[in-house]
Amino acid sequence: MKKRYFYSLLFGIPGFFVALIAAFVAFGIGAGVLWIFVFGDNPWPPAVDSILPVMSLLVLVAAWAAITIFGYFYGRGMEDVAGLNKAHVLISVGATIAPIAVIILHQFSVGNLGPPSDGARCSDYCRHEGYSASGMPPKDSGDRSCICFDGGGREVVRKPIDRLDAIMNRH
Repeated sequence: MKKRYFYSLLFGIPGFFVALIAAFVAFGIGAGVLWIFVFGDNPWPPAVDSILPVMSLLVLVAAWAAITIFGYFYGRGMEDVAGLNKAHVLISVGATIAPIAVIILHQFSVGNLGPPSDGARCSDYCRHEGYSASGMPPKDSGDRSCICFDGGGREVVRKPIDRLDAIMNRH
């Protein structure tokens, strides 16, 4: 295999994950700009539901293509050098693992991976029991209770968080 194609892979594989992060950042920036400066809390037009994902996809493809093309030209310049540079392979492996680790750590930090937070467990319990809303005392109060509210916002049920799993498993 010519080095130009090999380096396209060396740059392209980690480049996909870097481009994926860039696409999510572009989505967030686009949504933020539209929210703060254009539409605010008013209803957004339906076109935005397709424009933002398309914009993110374009950022993903453009960034990934740019990184892969850079790898192609870098590899083309390396064709005169004999042998395979193992350091470049190791850097590529590290550059592939790093963005994947960033994505996974981010998902853990926002609660999409791992055990559900106390607030999510409380919300699930109250919704399962048919109440309108849920809440919890301030974290620094030391009170680890789940509070369920009726449609009028009045407290109806207060249960210790530790007992919610046992209650939910019985249903």
